[in-house]
Amino acid sequence: MNSRILLPLFLLSLTTSAQDLVGRKIVNANLYLNAVFADGASKSSYSASVLYGKVRPNNTFLAFGGVLDNIFIQNYERNIVNFGPAVEYGKFVKLVDKFYMAPVVGGSIQGVFGDTPGIKSNIYAVPIRIMYDFSNRLMLSASFGSVNLTTIAMQRYTSINLNGSLTNNSSFGVFYTFK
Repeated sequence: MNSRILLPLFLLSLTTSAQDLVGRKIVNANLYLNAVFADGASKSSYSASVLYGKVRPNNTFLAFGGVLDNIFIQNYERNIVNFGPAVEYGKFVKLVDKFYMAPVVGGSIQGVFGDTPGIKSNIYAVPIRIMYDFSNRLMLSASFGSVNLTTIAMQRYTSINLNGSLTNNSSFGVFYTFK
């Protein structure tokens, strides 16, 4: 049989066999902490996000939530706090048994508060994310690579950061699901 016909049939069979996730609600929370101390100076930051969504009949999900970031730089006496809504869209494609390929795209828009007000936006994509349905409540995930575009615009300061990686940005996480 021609490989042009086999590949679409294979992908179709993967998509239609992941119905066991349909209707599950997903809570995804992330926490990032960073602290740097050098020559009596310090810089610390944290980021926390919570997203909530539901798996649809076509095995996609749309999650909404919020994100909170904080950066404190001791030398410059700067304390910047960002807060705003976030959204994420993904799809579950069953590979085998309880393993899924689950690529995702998302983003957020945050107000920048503190010493210098402004706005921050973030758009990201994780094309290679594998999830294991560990139990009816927990899914383990492993991501390999991502693309991220972040912009920050404040008084007299604009930053644009585009980051893409396939080897240096791997992560592991846990997703909580319920019916």
